[in-house]
Amino acid sequence: MTYIFVNRPTIRRDILEAVHYYKKISPELAQLFLKRISEAKDSIALSPEGYQIRYKNVRIKMLQQFPYHIHYLINSEKQQIIILAILHAYKRPKEYID
Repeated sequence: MTYIFVNRPTIRRDILEAVHYYKKISPELAQLFLKRISEAKDSIALSPEGYQIRYKNVRIKMLQQFPYHIHYLINSEKQQIIILAILHAYKRPKEYID
């Protein structure tokens, strides 16, 4: 089954904040961060149900080398992987937990 990714509007902000932070340290580090997001999404696409559910059907994929997690839901009916947030490991995903 092939899934398509759907991003919540806040995802862009999540990524830009992290890229801005890493760019101050090193432009190469910022590029590597973006590469790790892409790799994580590829991994999720290959096995959407392969990552553990942490809360309310939200699954989490950790990024390699960076303390960030991709929080996502699976909508099997619509064949979608809905990315809720890309957050630092120490942040709580308050904005989408009811």
